[in-house]
Amino acid sequence: MISTKTTNLCVNPAYIVLGSGGHTAEMCTISTALLSADKDMQIYNPLRFLIAQDDTTSRSKITSTMQKVGVALDETSFVYVPRARKVGQSMINSIFPTIYAILHALWIIYKDQPKMILCNGPGTCVPYCLAVYFWRLSRRLPRNTKIVFVESWCRVRTLSLSARLLRPFVDLLVVQWPALATIYKNDSKVKYFGPIM
Repeated sequence: MISTKTTNLCVNPAYIVLGSGGHTAEMCTISTALLSADKDMQIYNPLRFLIAQDDTTSRSKITSTMQKVGVALDETSFVYVPRARKVGQSMINSIFPTIYAILHALWIIYKDQPKMILCNGPGTCVPYCLAVYFWRLSRRLPRNTKIVFVESWCRVRTLSLSARLLRPFVDLLVVQWPALATIYKNDSKVKYFGPIM
């Protein structure tokens, strides 16, 4: 059983952003595939899962999934983060939560110095991906820190709002449908490897 626990919390983790509901279910599948490809379990070790503070289900889902691939998670494996905007919240009412989420993202990314951030579209991921890009640009984060966005399986012909916002900043944007890949065939960041789900 491989543990993600580390005695030195400054070791560069790999961040995986969990949404809620369908986003988390998809990320469980993606994480399993990722770790199965990492035979010695070292490339993405330690793992840290970013979960919105009001998300009550993602932790148990990812913990169960990771146990199946021999990864034991503990308290250091989870980082609870503020949401920039709740579903259905008006733009006006989300201004201050968004500012707070961005400041929190800048702080946590600078503190942990992650080697990668992997997400699949929940709005929670946007401030953290932008924070990685900002710190890389200002040379406070290694340039080889990667931002990887895997578009949701349900996005067949159009990108999600999160993907549209983050497309200029990511290193890799994986789409899961050939029609979507065709639309962005001239963007070298957009890749289609076939359906992942």
